[in-house]
Amino acid sequence: MTGALDAAEGRVQHELRKSAPPRLSITRRHALTLWAGDGLPSAVVSATPLLLEARPAVVQLHAGPQGLRDHLRAAALRVRATVPGVALWVGVAWDGWVDEVTAATVERVLERVYLPAARAAAAVGAELLVINSEAAGKIHPAAARLLAVRAIDIIRAECPGLLLGHTAYDHPHYHPEERDHGGKIDADEEGYPWSAYLGGAAAKAAGVELPKSGPVDLELPQRYAAPAKPEGRPQPMAGVGSLQRRIAGSAASFARASALGWIDPAIPVLSYVQAHHVRAEDTAAVGASQPLALWAAPTRIDDHGRRALRVLCAAERGELGADLGQTDWPVITAWAQGRVGAVGDGQWGAKSTAAALAWLRARGLDGDGRFGAELLKALQVRP
Repeated sequence: MTGALDAAEGRVQHELRKSAPPRLSITRRHALTLWAGDGLPSAVVSATPLLLEARPAVVQLHAGPQGLRDHLRAAALRVRATVPGVALWVGVAWDGWVDEVTAATVERVLERVYLPAARAAAAVGAELLVINSEAAGKIHPAAARLLAVRAIDIIRAECPGLLLGHTAYDHPHYHPEERDHGGKIDADEEGYPWSAYLGGAAAKAAGVELPKSGPVDLELPQRYAAPAKPEGRPQPMAGVGSLQRRIAGSAASFARASALGWIDPAIPVLSYVQAHHVRAEDTAAVGASQPLALWAAPTRIDDHGRRALRVLCAAERGELGADLGQTDWPVITAWAQGRVGAVGDGQWGAKSTAAALAWLRARGLDGDGRFGAELLKALQVRP
């Protein structure tokens, strides 16, 4: 009986892996994260109408390690049935067991907690496993480093082909790895272990412990532009241009951390942004020039997030047009402004027309820069 069950399990895993689409660059597509406080099954069921509507190219399934171990297979089957051809990423909440890690226990903690989640991700044909490490890395920096470097090496050895990502704070210098010597990296353990995930030659030269297999394949800084929620009052919306400013500030902070040796600047970066309390026009304008990961349906998304997601996904497929509806038209306009380098305010005027005309001429294309179906078609052609 056990042999028959094992054979059936093997067939299911084979079908899941077979249904995975051909791999594209992990930094060329928008990704929607699914998460709910009551677990992955609830998140997937509740997000299904949005998946049918938006049809994102990438869906990231986010849960704790046990939730992934127990529910990832069923969630992957449902998402793939809902969005044929979708690529799957898996996000794993990382902090809960860091305080248990010592040199004597790290292997057991990995085997008991984290490796089952990684194996589940590999079994369903996921492209990427994203380590979501946060405050525990600052509270227990030595343990967090030990866990990170061992986990990265062991997961790569056990799950070949599964890419690894890391997501945490978007301004490293606010959460420094080092505080003495002007912040220059050295081998002590003072703060968040950025180099354990993202370190390169400078960190190696400083003698810090790093994964033998190298840093993660993708960094996803949480570039969250929504204002903090005041106590006892509704959360306000971010102002126009807030997301662009947040991303610019984060990029400057990453450059500073790279100069200090914490982070290898060669690691690809994909902005993780909020699908709530950020203007749809802002998200669409930014997403016109760079892929984004959006946090998170169904529990952290509002109408602005849904509108931005619809527009970004349609544009990615080359299907962006007036048929998306009147409510999406300002968002479509902002997306087009973002493509040509104009301010994405959703109002097409003389400056946007001039920017579009320059964009067309730089590519040897005809057109007068006026906003309409012809320009939209041209803007959706990718090199």
